[in-house]
Amino acid sequence: MSSEVLAELEHVSKQYLLGEGRGALAALRGAVRWRRIDDRRHWALQDLNLRLHPGDSVGLVGRNGAGKTTALRLLAGITRPTRGQVTTHGRLASLLNVGAGFHPELTGRENVLLNGVILGLSRAEVRDRYDAIVDFAGIQRFMDTPVKHYSSGMYARLAFSVAAHVDPDVLLVDEVLSVGDAAFQDASLRRMLSFAQNGRTAIVFVSHNLAAMERMCHRAIWLDRGRVAAEGPTSDVLRAYLDAVDEEGEAVGDTYLSAERVDILDDTGELAQFLRAEAPFTVRVTGAVHRDLHEPVFVVTIRGDHGPLFAGNMHIDGNWPTRMGPGPFAVECAFGPPHLRPGRYQVELKVKQNVRTNYYEPRVKAHFLVRGELGPGGAAVPYAIVGGC
Repeated sequence: MSSEVLAELEHVSKQYLLGEGRGALAALRGAVRWRRIDDRRHWALQDLNLRLHPGDSVGLVGRNGAGKTTALRLLAGITRPTRGQVTTHGRLASLLNVGAGFHPELTGRENVLLNGVILGLSRAEVRDRYDAIVDFAGIQRFMDTPVKHYSSGMYARLAFSVAAHVDPDVLLVDEVLSVGDAAFQDASLRRMLSFAQNGRTAIVFVSHNLAAMERMCHRAIWLDRGRVAAEGPTSDVLRAYLDAVDEEGEAVGDTYLSAERVDILDDTGELAQFLRAEAPFTVRVTGAVHRDLHEPVFVVTIRGDHGPLFAGNMHIDGNWPTRMGPGPFAVECAFGPPHLRPGRYQVELKVKQNVRTNYYEPRVKAHFLVRGELGPGGAAVPYAIVGGC
């Protein structure tokens, strides 16, 4: 990794005034309504330090309103800091609001040429990359149609494709991997991963897709109410963030149900002594229901020290129950071949009511270890349960 600094935030803070806008009229409104300026000050970001070198990939994680997008806007030059200093070098591409430079009356072809220049390409570079941009977006038939007639998905796909072919020194990505259908999202993620792996581009990535962040980013920063709550290796920061989120949302006590055992079954349905790299496995949780559950949904998540997150919905005897009364229960969640690497993994169970966001219970945890190296052809790797409910 080069020692060259491509972008830097030095003790940066950003403050906004809430509710009244700006200027003399805003001050007059505030005075008439007997509201002090101090009551309307909101620090969106406070004392953030970030230095980016070629090959860096940094994820910003946190709740909505934590300051993640504000940090990207400061790096992009869209807004200026209230305190501190922002420095950038080289070509910068921002995927903060895809299509922000598109003109609705112009055709897709014309907008590609215009937007490419806005993002820092020369006219010759845009022409050279035009076919690749259109192929990636997958809307060849509509390139001579004004974009005001595009669906929102087509509009976003083309805008993302233009930005993704800029080949920048610094790439800012904010929640754009949700664009388009599943196939396009996968292609978008692969494109972002290619930037992360080329050793030249520095990436700052904001997303609630933590699996994508864990795949893409070497380190992460957890922002909470504008301040840095934690920073370091991505897996460590994401684990701390998710633990905090879960603790805030936990119910009190075992009011509705309790889990007593977590088992991991191999692809034959037996208690696993070994896991093979290419084989599926199943998580089984048994316990007791203490009060009626209406339309319960059992969600299991597997998190590791490295690699993506796995998640799935559990079922009971292959069916979705509309009601569960008091008594014992056993639920299972099957995972396809996960290609687990050696390391520590955590199994987490949550139970929530369908169509609602509140959870019946605190999460249930168990841990297991995968030891040894994965051999060719899916060689067996031993594991051991090291913790339980």
